[in-house]
Amino acid sequence: MSQSENLHAIILASGEDHALRSLSEALGGVDLPKQFASIAAGGSLLQQTVMRYAGLVPPERTVVLVEAAHQEVARAQLRRWPEIEIITRPAECGAGLDLLLPLGWVFSRSPDARVLVTPADHYVPHPEALVDAVVAANHALDQAAVILVGVAGGHQRSKHGWIIPGQPLSGRIAAVAHLAEGVSPVLAAELAAAGALWNTSTVVARAEHLWYLAALQLPMQAEAVARLWAGKGSLANAAATACLMPDVELNGALLRGAKNLATIAVRGSGWTDWTSPEQVMDSIEDPRELELLLSRILLHQRNIGRTELRPRFSTISRHASAA
Repeated sequence: MSQSENLHAIILASGEDHALRSLSEALGGVDLPKQFASIAAGGSLLQQTVMRYAGLVPPERTVVLVEAAHQEVARAQLRRWPEIEIITRPAECGAGLDLLLPLGWVFSRSPDARVLVTPADHYVPHPEALVDAVVAANHALDQAAVILVGVAGGHQRSKHGWIIPGQPLSGRIAAVAHLAEGVSPVLAAELAAAGALWNTSTVVARAEHLWYLAALQLPMQAEAVARLWAGKGSLANAAATACLMPDVELNGALLRGAKNLATIAVRGSGWTDWTSPEQVMDSIEDPRELELLLSRILLHQRNIGRTELRPRFSTISRHASAA
């Protein structure tokens, strides 16, 4: 895989999702947000995210956004990539700064950059399909200002919303007709049958355009962040400004306000956002990897047997045996 010239990666690792707490603790670990949990082979989800795009974006063009409380664990997990820029967001501020801080850092240094924005807490057992879609989206930015990566099919327990594709633009790129959030399981099944895509919250865009969209929704925060990266302000001032204003999620008003929003479909990646320990077990396709995970649990839970893991995590996996 060749690296894409002037493409920067922004990895958002500031979430406080503790949905995998019971599984992390069963593995002998501490309770951490799921992007830092080392559950499957290949390291934590944060480490897997960095490795997924390392062949496409070099470490020196990669920015990771973490909450201040978790910066030490993030630095420890990313020590093999010392060139990565780690930006911390004060804990008292919400999602309004999650995109602005790393995006402003990139835009201030490379105004003509293209950016890949992706969460750090997704599990992708077949990353080639996802990376291929990012490459295609990067090449298609002359057709659309912002391109959302969507997954065909997927797991209906995902907390993410849906992308309803509209008219085809060119090749694999289609316009976005609508973004749907908070739909019921019944409607989710209907959307999937009609060809809607799971919204992975992975975005490819020109930095300038994404910054413009963010500044429209969060003008005061954007000004404070611009001053910060221009050396005329401080992170404390940017945080104080952000805390006074309502948050705007990337997949909420910010992208719904984009006039030239498109999507690209991914198939065969196995993407999931691991909303529960049960989903973790169900998503691991390799029986050997699943067996290793079960063995690690039993190593730390000596007082229970293999068959007792089933009620502990509800559904172990289609691959698991009680033997």
